[in-house]
Amino acid sequence: MVEYDSAKSSPAIIDEFVQLIRYRDLVFLMTGNILKNRYKRSMLGIFWMLLNPLLQTIVLTIAFGTMFKSSLSHYAIYLLSGLLVWNFITQTTQYAMGTMAYGGGLLKKIYVPRATYIVAAVGNGMVNFFISIFSLIIIIIFLDHPLGAAWFFIPISILILTIFTFGFSLLLSTASVFFTDTLDIYQVLIQALFFLTPIMYPLSILSPELSQFLAWNPFLILIEMFRTPIYANHLPDTSLIVNAVSLAFTTLLAGWIAFTSKADQLAYRL
Repeated sequence: MVEYDSAKSSPAIIDEFVQLIRYRDLVFLMTGNILKNRYKRSMLGIFWMLLNPLLQTIVLTIAFGTMFKSSLSHYAIYLLSGLLVWNFITQTTQYAMGTMAYGGGLLKKIYVPRATYIVAAVGNGMVNFFISIFSLIIIIIFLDHPLGAAWFFIPISILILTIFTFGFSLLLSTASVFFTDTLDIYQVLIQALFFLTPIMYPLSILSPELSQFLAWNPFLILIEMFRTPIYANHLPDTSLIVNAVSLAFTTLLAGWIAFTSKADQLAYRL
């Protein structure tokens, strides 16, 4: 049994990380429970994570594929590679926020590292993301899209994407505990942001002024870093990689500081 000393002397930013390592078995257990609870009443089970992106892609390709056919060959690949990143970030952050805001009653009963919920939510999102990637592979094979050495960069893209999502989840989850309207506001904002992010359309169709404005969109940076090796079959530009890495680690640092500085208050706020 792990003993916890409430009179710890190490800073919260360090202690929370140490406790996560000590409670790593609990993190894996919670991640597995999230997956089981999510799909136990579903007839398709985890297979739905493979089928859902395919259905989304088919519907949106029928609706918008003809419109962008001249500027985007293999539109389904362009679309799905962007959707996968978008869904991973938004679904994971929403689940993490909801878990902390409405499902953190365990924190009032026993001690567990507060970040356990966030790590489990991100772990669940990663599992779903990897399963969904198989739907992208199916479309790539069906359309006979070329594969190249640039694909070896994809694990790095996923790692950077995961780091950002973890940090973003920490920030939003901290806010959702202290301001319960955060989750509702976030859901409205991401619905609007979806149409301001070049997922269904190419950035080239926009005016130069709007393109420069959207260049600050963090979702666009991460989507392009993941999509470029797959769709364009070459490595992302160095500037794009630097921006993505800077964004991911800055978000992680900000999220970790914000979350751990309020960690001792979370149990009393839930």
